[in-house]
Amino acid sequence: MRIQLPSSLNYVSLALIELLIVAPSISQAQTNPKEVMEQVEVTAEKRTTLLNATPDAITAMKGSKMIEIGLTEVADLVKLVPNATFTSNFGSSQLFVRGIGNTFITAGGDPGVATYTDGSYISDQTSANASLFDLQRIEVLRGPQGALYGRNATGGAINLISALPTDTFKGQFNVLMGDYGRKDAEGFFSGPIGNGSTTARLSYQIKKMDGYTSNPLAGKTYPSVLPGGGSTVGPSKLDDVGSQSLRFQTMTDLGNYSKLRLIASYHRASNNGPSATPLVDPVMSSGLLYGVFPSSNPRVTNSQGAYNKVDVNALQAIYEMPIGKNTFKFTASMRDSKAGVFQDGDATEALVAGTRFTTSSKDKSIDAHIASDENSKLQWVIGSALLQFDQQQDIQVQSKAPLGFFQPGAPFNIPVPLEFLLGGKVRTQSSALYTDMRYSISPTLALRGGLRLNKDEKTATEYQTVAALGLAGKASPHAEWSSTPSNLGLEWKVSSDSLAYTKLSHGFKSGAINLGNLQPEAVKPETVRSLEIGAKTSILEKQGSLAVALFTSDYKNMQVSQVGLASVILTNASSAKINGLELEMLVRPVKTWTLGMNIGLMDPTYTNFINTNERVQPRAAVSVKGNQLANISKAQASLSAEWNESVGNYQLSARSDYIWRDSFYFTEFNTADTMQKAYSLLNLSGTIRPNGSAWKIYGQIRNAANTTALTSMTIASPLLLSARSVGYTPPRSVGVGVIVDF
Repeated sequence: MRIQLPSSLNYVSLALIELLIVAPSISQAQTNPKEVMEQVEVTAEKRTTLLNATPDAITAMKGSKMIEIGLTEVADLVKLVPNATFTSNFGSSQLFVRGIGNTFITAGGDPGVATYTDGSYISDQTSANASLFDLQRIEVLRGPQGALYGRNATGGAINLISALPTDTFKGQFNVLMGDYGRKDAEGFFSGPIGNGSTTARLSYQIKKMDGYTSNPLAGKTYPSVLPGGGSTVGPSKLDDVGSQSLRFQTMTDLGNYSKLRLIASYHRASNNGPSATPLVDPVMSSGLLYGVFPSSNPRVTNSQGAYNKVDVNALQAIYEMPIGKNTFKFTASMRDSKAGVFQDGDATEALVAGTRFTTSSKDKSIDAHIASDENSKLQWVIGSALLQFDQQQDIQVQSKAPLGFFQPGAPFNIPVPLEFLLGGKVRTQSSALYTDMRYSISPTLALRGGLRLNKDEKTATEYQTVAALGLAGKASPHAEWSSTPSNLGLEWKVSSDSLAYTKLSHGFKSGAINLGNLQPEAVKPETVRSLEIGAKTSILEKQGSLAVALFTSDYKNMQVSQVGLASVILTNASSAKINGLELEMLVRPVKTWTLGMNIGLMDPTYTNFINTNERVQPRAAVSVKGNQLANISKAQASLSAEWNESVGNYQLSARSDYIWRDSFYFTEFNTADTMQKAYSLLNLSGTIRPNGSAWKIYGQIRNAANTTALTSMTIASPLLLSARSVGYTPPRSVGVGVIVDF
């Protein structure tokens, strides 16, 4: 493979070298010694390392900090990660890192950013955005992950790490009240049980909010547009919240430095769901048939009925034991989830369209590996992984379309009923053997490498029916893929506080079956070859840290979402290229102030892709070579400023987070009707705690400037006139809470 760094970013390579040479002298120039910044531990390499000494692009955040500044979902977290974004459609989480992510919203595909919770892979994206609570840490790994995470990590991986049980009794209670009827509560109880060899931790979270999108049809009863659906009632609000989460875990000391950790978790969400309002177009079914159109107000949606329900139950067992100087770890997980979504498809008072998604999943996985002594010259991890993921999904779309769109010359005001029924069952099985090694050539130079032997298999039974068009069919597709994700790199410890590294990675994302779309062939796997050059260093006499990464990635058969006859489907873009730069800096210029800056720059383009834009008539295949990747911005930035000070008998803190995102498109055609212009968000938070007290009060203002911007867009079938349904940034919200430790 030949990789050439973009000329516009060549200067960064020289800047990295200069940074490593200059940074130590900056530290030495400080004459007044200060308290050094805390070192963050991460487990991204399946062994414990310090963040600033790990040769990978990783963003880590402590769970305790997330509560106070209002990071309660993955969507909130990624705003503070360079080159990372989040969106959601019909309940499916879509996390993107370095331009790659989860582009599908139906069953049968896989994400491009792997999600792990306490070491277990989460396959089901309809329930992956469960609430974040009582976490020790979150780690976001940017870029293809090669051997350790292997499949479905062509963009990166995210690790959610729960807080551990404690050997002394302690707990926390937290309650937050805010506008839009917000009432949140969470906390934990932790300590020893029984004879003291076992500790336990019970964590909980309850979230309630009335919703910020008004519904003029609230309380009115309508006959369901879906057959057999009974009547529906207009919800009072949309974009509301209602969920309960519980996690119970035990940690048992088995002797001889062996331990067993058991985790049981429960999550229930029941609300009206997101507004998903269609944008007003000159030609729409509701307008042609009944002379009515959706509201143009982003905070108003006409809904004759809606619901969003998610149920998740999970069990995990984690066993660790020493084998000589090495450590053996075994992780097993079982996860059952159910999700149901119903939306008024046209968002008007007329009976035009309705959509229902029903999904159930069973996820089982095992990972077993042995890690060497962390102090040995040759460090290694050798392991194996097995996964079985069963998913059933049924999609029902009922709509009325103008007759004139099927028979030229016919009047527009004659409605033709259309009912799309599609879905089925799909089983994914995956097995892998992997190894990752680090060899110290000298005290300052180390060679790194990893290899994963992976096999994926997908088997499905599917159906599709469009009665009005005389279409009906069933199929039983089957496909297998073998892959060898790998990585090879070199790290150089320039000084005690500076590290430089380079890494060449090969990533693989499994092929897909578009469940219910009866495609003759499975979607091809997505592969990537990526080169990354990075540096990490301490600055200002360890009062600050700086990390820079420069990367270039070549993608083959990139999986992208497309408008299908009945639903959104996956297809392959022949090739794409993403070049980018990331910078993370955290400094404490004086004792009371901590400043942070994250910058992500990318040049994400399709290099070979021909497709048809269903929103343009007459339809014709066009090349989108050179166009910007869908859902991806070329630039992102976040700035943070935090002040901590003791004033009288109180400890005070205040923080601001400014987040800016450059313009982006929701389709590969880069047209004005699918674009969101650049926008920014401002979040504010603060705390007050009496000296020596076990309680503190905190407050937060999210989206202080009340910015309104598009965050998602789904384009409907051409039979439904390619209507655009969108989601928006939440409006300004205010909350005040109290945290009590005991």
